[in-house]
Amino acid sequence: MSHQIEVAYVLHRFPTLTETFIAEEIRNVQSQGVIVHLFSLLTPTAKVVHPVSAGLVAQVHYAPKIFSYSLLWAQLHFLQIKPRRYIQLLWKLLSEPAPEFNFILKRLVIFLKGVWIAKQLEGSSTQLVHTHFAWLSAAAGMVIGKLLDLPFTITAHAYDIYSHKSDLLVLTSTLSDRVVTISDYNKETILNKNISLNPNHIEVIHCGIDLDLFKKSNDRPSNQVFQIISVGSLIEKKGHEYLIKACRELITHGLNFECRIVGEGNLGHRLLSLIQELALESKVNLVGGQCQTWVRDRLNLSDIFVLGCVIDETGERDGIPVAMMEALAMEVPVVSTPVSGIPELIQHNETGLLVTQKDPIALAEAIIRLAKDEPLRSKLAKNGRVLVEREYDIRENACQLAGLFQQVIKEHSE
Repeated sequence: MSHQIEVAYVLHRFPTLTETFIAEEIRNVQSQGVIVHLFSLLTPTAKVVHPVSAGLVAQVHYAPKIFSYSLLWAQLHFLQIKPRRYIQLLWKLLSEPAPEFNFILKRLVIFLKGVWIAKQLEGSSTQLVHTHFAWLSAAAGMVIGKLLDLPFTITAHAYDIYSHKSDLLVLTSTLSDRVVTISDYNKETILNKNISLNPNHIEVIHCGIDLDLFKKSNDRPSNQVFQIISVGSLIEKKGHEYLIKACRELITHGLNFECRIVGEGNLGHRLLSLIQELALESKVNLVGGQCQTWVRDRLNLSDIFVLGCVIDETGERDGIPVAMMEALAMEVPVVSTPVSGIPELIQHNETGLLVTQKDPIALAEAIIRLAKDEPLRSKLAKNGRVLVEREYDIRENACQLAGLFQQVIKEHSE
């Protein structure tokens, strides 16, 4: 970069088990020479912390609890020096339509914490505010940016675009200086939901992974038992129930296999009951949330990766799951569904296999096809690694993002 810039990252909660991609991005943006000031609106709850996230925890400034003196002082400060702007921002945020009343309360809390962060950054040499997810953290980024006359940018992923509970996408994307999103599919969806946006306002920069960490070991074993792995939160849009039902089909076809599902979430008990109901206890294991290195080592022992993503009844869906990128980087063939931006990563018969969503029989047929066709597995594995090296390398994508930050800062100062 031509000269050093300073960016405040404002995150909803850091660290979290499922958002290693944010930690990887920050670490690599820092390696581009960007000075990062890291803020978390809420305190962490994760029991497992990935090494990449643990390395950043010492840098995090946590917003105080709601009734703290410093939070109150920040409100009084901006009410005194910028009363009109403070009240306009509060009204803009609270008057936006909400699906439930408690969402208004959440916005109020986030507003107060955003004002506190603005107070911490006031007078600093910070040049831009960046947030992930166009929901509450983006609302905080908006408040900070407007109070301090700084540009603010958002990376939009999935929940914040597709969930009916994500009620701030139009507001935050309209007022932002730029929206970054992770797939062309997401860009089209945002433009359809916010028709006032210029397409040039949205930049597609893929999530990326550490290709040095996720690299196949040369001593990968030849498995006697076909090893299936799935990585994703135990929530409906990940489609784990269809993989479990597909495993029942695999037994009827005589495949000798083991399936491990990595993740935690509110469907854990229901999925366990389904495993028991289908008498799959010896074949399918829910192994809980695991750290990045555990997942990497398990991928190295696996024959295929399966994630049967679905569009749930509320319309929520995945963006492009980072776990799939990690599998391809480890040269593990992927079976998934053509939901959202997934076909941009899993190209049918080239970097993986795609089957109709919510179809356990089709999922089982794809697994059996790969189990019987070692040359196909080898082809998909090699092509998958080439694709992630070309388009999903975190170093290259962080470089793109740092360049965008610099461009937005330049535009704002002109």
